[in-house]
Amino acid sequence: MKYEAEIDGIHKLIQIEQRNGLVQANVDDRDYELTVVQPEAGVYLFFLGDCVYEVRVCGLQEESLHVEVGSRAFSARFIDRKHRRIGSDSAQAGQQLLTAPMPGKVISLLVSRGDQVRAGQGVLIVEAMKMQNEVKSPKAGLVTEIKVSEGDTVTANQILAIVE
Repeated sequence: MKYEAEIDGIHKLIQIEQRNGLVQANVDDRDYELTVVQPEAGVYLFFLGDCVYEVRVCGLQEESLHVEVGSRAFSARFIDRKHRRIGSDSAQAGQQLLTAPMPGKVISLLVSRGDQVRAGQGVLIVEAMKMQNEVKSPKAGLVTEIKVSEGDTVTANQILAIVE
């Protein structure tokens, strides 16, 4: 999965893949192979070679995160390039299909069928590679269908919900 990130105002290109139980990450053309363990919500242990990094993540606003790595703190904003929309979200006409960014498990439904959502509002959360990915509505509208339930296993690009 490819991402663009702004970390303390610095633009980064990030690619993350899981292979053979390891997470392979590429950040601005630097490669990392690590193991990630999530001992509790919002806390991750990154094992990189002989080093262990404790990372704490909490949401500050809808699209911004506060990240602490040891005693250092960062603000981060991530954009899923694959699902990024160009232009005004409200200009998107018709049905918008919300799809799974990668294989995983639905851990939370944030809205119900018939709910009104605004552009960028979280609709559900899919956990993949021990990371929680919030699937957001690409436009303001009505949730006409939710095709999954909490606990369901989903595949990459599977349709999860529909917003009109």
